[in-house]
Amino acid sequence: MTTAAVPPAGHPATGPHADRSRPRPLRRLVRSELRRILSPRPVRWALYAMPLLVGAFALAAYLGHDTDMATAWREAEAAYRQYTAEAARRPGTGGPLSAQYFFDDPRYQLTKASFVDLRTVLSGVAVAALAFGLVSGGTDWSSRVILNLVAAEPRRARLFVTRGALVAAVAGVTALATSVLLVPLLLATAHLRGTTADADAHFWTALAVIVLRGAAFVALVALLGYCLAMLTRSLTVAFGVALAYLVLAERLVRDYVPSLTEYHFSGITFAVLNERLLMLSDKTECVGEIACAAMREGTPATHAFLALGLYLLPVAAAALWRFTRTDIG
Repeated sequence: MTTAAVPPAGHPATGPHADRSRPRPLRRLVRSELRRILSPRPVRWALYAMPLLVGAFALAAYLGHDTDMATAWREAEAAYRQYTAEAARRPGTGGPLSAQYFFDDPRYQLTKASFVDLRTVLSGVAVAALAFGLVSGGTDWSSRVILNLVAAEPRRARLFVTRGALVAAVAGVTALATSVLLVPLLLATAHLRGTTADADAHFWTALAVIVLRGAAFVALVALLGYCLAMLTRSLTVAFGVALAYLVLAERLVRDYVPSLTEYHFSGITFAVLNERLLMLSDKTECVGEIACAAMREGTPATHAFLALGLYLLPVAAAALWRFTRTDIG
């Protein structure tokens, strides 16, 4: 004859008869969810490859510039002579220009090129963050692992918020680390293949603001991807919705609602990472009609973040409601 040991008063039951309705400690929940969102192989590969990709980008910037000013001036003067000869043959077709107009500085100008390069890299990181959020929110639905997660953590809202916060934090920290790695490489490029003229305190302050904006933006984009996947409960459907938006929405907005062009995702991205208003410059480089529209309109970063919130909040609210109020199975 055996007797079962009775736990002391106030001590939680353990073993097969443990109370499964009790939520796990928050620290344990955070650790387990962090391991889960970082466990997919594509996510790990992307994190490992990030430093190599940043290094390759900086190397391309280094190789794409030089300090041979004499050759650049000779090419500018040749272009100017061709222009004046064409204007002489066709009177009234040319305006008063000089060789300076045709001069293309071959040096890496830190105060100008660094903003463009940082914007390019962070835009790519934002796209990767969207995919990361979709994978983090959709993988467990396709594998049905979500049933075990809900059984282990009965407070669904707590699980939803914890994982979403971790997805945003991982994406934001990754974007911040990418910027911190890229900026010194660009500074070295400017020292070796360019110039650091005008790199004063105002420049470094503006660059720091862009870095912090980029980290916050990437975090919110990852959260948007996570919420979209949790709402659709399908990784394939979520990727399809995101891809359809990125491919089709630009043309639809441009053709039917041109007043909202700058609030398309590409316009929001450019406005958040645009240094023109910070540096008080007339213009900056832009790629794509929507990004250039945001540059011309001078869309403030505050408006861009508010527009991103209009994308995020309805999707997050609907995803949370469906996850907490409807049947998981």
